[in-house]
Amino acid sequence: MRIALDSISQYSIIRSLLYVENENLYIVGGCVRDLLLNVPLTDLDVVLERKSLSIINNLEQIFGVTKKTLSQFLTFKLKSPKIVIDVAQARSERYEHPGALPEVTPCYDIVKDLKRRDFTINSMAIQLYPRTFYLMDPLGGFEDLKKRILRVNKQGSFMDDPTRAFRAIKYTYRFNLYLDASTEREFENAKKSLPMVSFPRIKREVELYAAEERRLLMFAELGKRNILFHWNNMFDTFDYDLLVEMDRILPRKQSVWCLFLIPFGLEHYFIHNKDKFTVSERRTLEKIFGHGTPEITVGALHKIFKDEAPEGVRAWGLLNGVDERIIDKYITERGKLNPSISIQYIIERVKDPKLSREFYEKIEEALLEGIIRPGEEKEFLEKLLTRLC
Repeated sequence: MRIALDSISQYSIIRSLLYVENENLYIVGGCVRDLLLNVPLTDLDVVLERKSLSIINNLEQIFGVTKKTLSQFLTFKLKSPKIVIDVAQARSERYEHPGALPEVTPCYDIVKDLKRRDFTINSMAIQLYPRTFYLMDPLGGFEDLKKRILRVNKQGSFMDDPTRAFRAIKYTYRFNLYLDASTEREFENAKKSLPMVSFPRIKREVELYAAEERRLLMFAELGKRNILFHWNNMFDTFDYDLLVEMDRILPRKQSVWCLFLIPFGLEHYFIHNKDKFTVSERRTLEKIFGHGTPEITVGALHKIFKDEAPEGVRAWGLLNGVDERIIDKYITERGKLNPSISIQYIIERVKDPKLSREFYEKIEEALLEGIIRPGEEKEFLEKLLTRLC
């Protein structure tokens, strides 16, 4: 099947690729799927049948690449202000054991490369050079896409890589697909090898969910299928109502990923695995799980959450049954905080850095509570010093 040039060249990013010459150059995978669905392209996957550093250099110049990295999977990731491009050599893969990362080797054959992938709709390629624009579709992905079917490439696919279960759910709801019977059976295979998947790989899939438009349905499906429980049995609960509220109050961005695991029993896992989380994630979760309900005033909230992102404060409020209006007021008033004296000014006045920090926090709390108005900070500081004496 030949893809019309007009449907390709309307994308300026792809049109730029037409100036790159190589023995065999293809766009592949998700970007072909999205192209056929008329979905905006957010990244670009390029495959070369033979490694060519000159092509990499040409792409860097054409797209104004600001960062280039090479992965263990024979893939260059090129980041530019406009798009992220993954450039890979055609490869085959084998899994040493279920759940392991694949071992990849060059195969010099685009068809073999496509057949190693996860789903038929992600196993298509368009040949850009030579400029034939043929759709390479060895597994029938185009027909599956038209019929809205999500079909695995082979039996045992989720046994090899159980994170494909996460992606199956994501694609189902993102593109309104139906699971083929062969794909449905693979969820049983995923259960067997999920415990062997590392935390960072699970985290990455959950991060991607957190930014999705239909994330509520995706997370609900994880709960329905007990996928997190099969990965680690500390995730032994599923509170759908809490999940609905989390979806309502949290922004659609990857950084809130860990908050979406709270309805699945994250607290138990976190207590035993704090080292798995970044410093900022750990700080947020310790505050959410470690603080009961204080005196509910904006000043009292500020003592705990002054350095916390709004989503962490909202999640804490939700778990502790705090009126959202109080949380909203605190977040709004905190955003307006702009004391007329700096911490450095207080240090010069007080000569004690630790005490100066305490005084600065008291000034912030007084502004939040309305005890003082902007411009009265110096007078309030003098009162604090008088009491100290």
